[in-house]
Amino acid sequence: MAVTQAGIRWLQKAEDLGEEVAHRCRPFLPSVARSCLVATFFEDALRMWFQWVEQQAILQDHHNCSAEIAVAIVLLNLVGQLVGCGLVLLHLFTNFAVTLLAGLVLLQAHIYEVPLRLHLMLRNCSLLGGLLLLHVENKEAVASRIYGAGAGLPFLVGQRSQQLMQLTGRILLALMYLTLFQQYFTVAAMALNGFGLILMSSIVMGYRTRLAALCLSLILTMWNVTTNAWWLTDGDTRDLLKYNCFHTLSVVGGLLMVVVLGPGEVSLEQYKKQW
Repeated sequence: MAVTQAGIRWLQKAEDLGEEVAHRCRPFLPSVARSCLVATFFEDALRMWFQWVEQQAILQDHHNCSAEIAVAIVLLNLVGQLVGCGLVLLHLFTNFAVTLLAGLVLLQAHIYEVPLRLHLMLRNCSLLGGLLLLHVENKEAVASRIYGAGAGLPFLVGQRSQQLMQLTGRILLALMYLTLFQQYFTVAAMALNGFGLILMSSIVMGYRTRLAALCLSLILTMWNVTTNAWWLTDGDTRDLLKYNCFHTLSVVGGLLMVVVLGPGEVSLEQYKKQW
């Protein structure tokens, strides 16, 4: 019993620490989250530029389209992602930028036959989840400016739909971690898998959300630096690691958005307040 109470007190202190970190970082955390979130789109736009001929060849070979259509699709991906990233970073027309980037994610899912590969499909879903959270964060910021609400207070315009979007974003974002499970049964791997699954479940249910999202973002960042060190390799391996690195960085950005937004109204934390 004493051990259980000590564990609860430690968890409460950890949650208070997470809330304190979120509060102190509030002035710049949304911008950091946005920068991380668009990282994979910016990297992919550069890929389109430096692999212009290869990308056209993929479209022509696998989809039997003309050279003109292939050029148009590659150009759309290149310009669209750069424009979307720029608008997100400048906090301009964020809803348009989110729609544009989400549309390009779905377009690339068709081009590269993502639904046929579960690993890539889960990662694309996590990207869409991060973009949904970005949309919610922008709506909250706009409502705060219009109605004079304090930072972090619930916004009133379209509240129910925003709450459901926030829940959907958390669920989609958490799917990323399923692709990182270690496929071997050592003690360390099982411990990491178990801890990550607990954090992921906590984010989905909206329980101690900020603490769970902060911990998972730190774990993913450390894992990303050690596992996806593309700057230390070359050849095809470098290209794959670079893709994984920037994609994971975007998911970290989505998790930081969870830290900014908190659990929302559709969450276990909110329901606990009503009991």
